[in-house]
Amino acid sequence: MQVNDAYSPQTPVEGVLHAFTRVGRRLKGKQPGDTLDHSAHVVLFVLRCSGALRLSDLASRMELDASTASRHVRSLEQLGLVRRSPDPDDGRAFRVELTEQGLAEWEAGARRRMELLTAAMDGWSDDDIRTFERLMTRFADGVASLTDTATDNRAWADKGWAAVAPRIRPAAERRTEEAERRTEDDTTLESTR
Repeated sequence: MQVNDAYSPQTPVEGVLHAFTRVGRRLKGKQPGDTLDHSAHVVLFVLRCSGALRLSDLASRMELDASTASRHVRSLEQLGLVRRSPDPDDGRAFRVELTEQGLAEWEAGARRRMELLTAAMDGWSDDDIRTFERLMTRFADGVASLTDTATDNRAWADKGWAAVAPRIRPAAERRTEEAERRTEDDTTLESTR
């Protein structure tokens, strides 16, 4: 699908929507090194965040019908990225869970997208990046508060992302933080002498 990126929004809200469309389309697309499409990454993400789930629960969290979720699971199972295991609560049912290979595949895909975003912000000041993150988080919270119902259990994605994000940050960012920690440790050690 070809979308005109040269479109001129008429209002700031249209500008925000257009920017999200441009970014979302690219983040959902295959990145260099990707072997799976976006929908497969979503399945892996849900399982990464939630742990083993019954197929009906997986479909619900993905907001898909069970037959579509089942097709995704079948193809990921054939690739060795997920496996079925007996449901301990119901011997007739099964749960779907990530394999180690599935976890590695999801983390690699997420890392590629983090590196893309990091490169897109190359040259931004640390203050600009923090301000952007703060405003994006505020915006995401606002959208979630208007679209998530009280009975929805969508916080799983926030918790899951928070748990895995430090592991997939770009290597350069992790090295910088480690160097800063070592410097702080050295400074603390010197001040105690």
